[in-house]
Amino acid sequence: MQHRVSHVFTVISRADQVPVARHETVKMLAAWGIDEENAYTASQIVTELVANVAEHAAAHSPTATVLLAADAHWLTIAVHDTHPRLPRIPAAPNDDGGRGLLMVMLLTEEAGGRHTIEPTPEGGKHVVVHLPRPIVRADPREPGGVAADGRIKTHDAGR
Repeated sequence: MQHRVSHVFTVISRADQVPVARHETVKMLAAWGIDEENAYTASQIVTELVANVAEHAAAHSPTATVLLAADAHWLTIAVHDTHPRLPRIPAAPNDDGGRGLLMVMLLTEEAGGRHTIEPTPEGGKHVVVHLPRPIVRADPREPGGVAADGRIKTHDAGR
């Protein structure tokens, strides 16, 4: 994918809309040819972030806006709501709340990505996640190439 593609959609801030957001994410990422591992991670992240909006921000944010974008190097996921309170990460394992955001952070870090929580000038917030796309060479048979499934191809010059 040499060019940048993006898709924005809005869901109502209710728990029954979480699977709608997940389905829309999976559908779009499949249409773009995003690898299975990144698509799965992205769908889990969207699930957690939209569920957080439904559970914690619905009173001030009747909808959540989801942005999906991809180019050759990054898959970007952003979820926006209009609630002014920024989410928090639990200080201890038994704390109430924050575990969904912690899961998003761990999934992102495990994939080698980065995440930010950005307040907006209007008083809401964006939670933005960038996941690296795997590098796939044009010809996986070339020495040191990487196959579409992520396996590293090696070349034995002696054979």
